[in-house]
Amino acid sequence: MKRKLEVEEPTKAGIPAPTKSDEKDFEKLMSGMIHEMATSFNNQTFKQLNKGTVNKFEDSSHDCKAIVFNDKRFDFKDKQTGNYASIFLSLSRKSKRKLLKRFSNKRIDAAIRKVLGRVNTRNQNIINKKIGAVTGIDPKSLIATEGLKSTTNALYEESAQWAKRLRDNALESFTANSLRGMSMGMSVSEVIEDFKLLECKTVANAKMVARTQISTFNSLLTKARAQNLGITRAIWRTSEDERVRHAHDDRNGKEFDLSVGLYSSIDGK
Repeated sequence: MKRKLEVEEPTKAGIPAPTKSDEKDFEKLMSGMIHEMATSFNNQTFKQLNKGTVNKFEDSSHDCKAIVFNDKRFDFKDKQTGNYASIFLSLSRKSKRKLLKRFSNKRIDAAIRKVLGRVNTRNQNIINKKIGAVTGIDPKSLIATEGLKSTTNALYEESAQWAKRLRDNALESFTANSLRGMSMGMSVSEVIEDFKLLECKTVANAKMVARTQISTFNSLLTKARAQNLGITRAIWRTSEDERVRHAHDDRNGKEFDLSVGLYSSIDGK
């Protein structure tokens, strides 16, 4: 139930941001998952190909073959190259099944709640402490009667769904990118080198998006708690570091209605 807090005059209360340690833990959780998946995928596919198969691939005949993977068709100029790719695809599917079991939905849900649970607790304690200082209400009383469990659960689930998409997209790209290289006539060593570059890019992207995800989680928690307490207006504040997006920096310091949001012509949102 939304509270209506009465204060004699408007008061500003700063909101909490995720700690650097929580940010790093979340980045490590997501990028670590991608790195472990890539290492296992490499061990279970490329390193499982026998020498005879690789030699046939390197010295292939000139027949054609096509492979379909996730509704995408890969055409191979050489039959033996296509045979090599077929063996690789079989190994990659087996690897995918193992990795989906290792990084199961249940494991991801638990890991997300562990890290973001700390963010939620810190957010809750700081906001209610600040509001308690303004209104004179015991922060413990505010927390006890908050009633936002369904909202926080929904935010946990949204973050978990994002992590699962990250996992699934990475697994698909590992296979599709390698098949594409084979269909373009790359050598085995070139395909493996390309896979290593893909791993680096995917890990870096996981880190970057993880920072955005944990920040979004914290911001939505803050908004929900503020509105639950009857707060209607806010001032946009950035972390004021080199990672702040231009569209967010444009909003810095501006006051806005929480129920409406803060529009910027830079991103059109």
